[in-house]
Amino acid sequence: MSALVLIGAGSVFFPGLFLLSKLTLRHMMGWREGDAAVVSTRLVSSVQSIMATAAGCIIVSSCRDVMEDR
Repeated sequence: MSALVLIGAGSVFFPGLFLLSKLTLRHMMGWREGDAAVVSTRLVSSVQSIMATAAGCIIVSSCRDVMEDR
């Protein structure tokens, strides 16, 4: 059940972050649609990579043998 909750949370969080950042850049900063979309995409990619790196560090630090530990 918790895996479905995480999938659902990710399915809402990342598109929401994209839309929020794109709308913020367009309305508050006055950027064009294309420019705001490019920067928003890069922002979401950066957040995903930071979270993946953090998860990898947690896994590596908690296991002696990453390939065999479960």
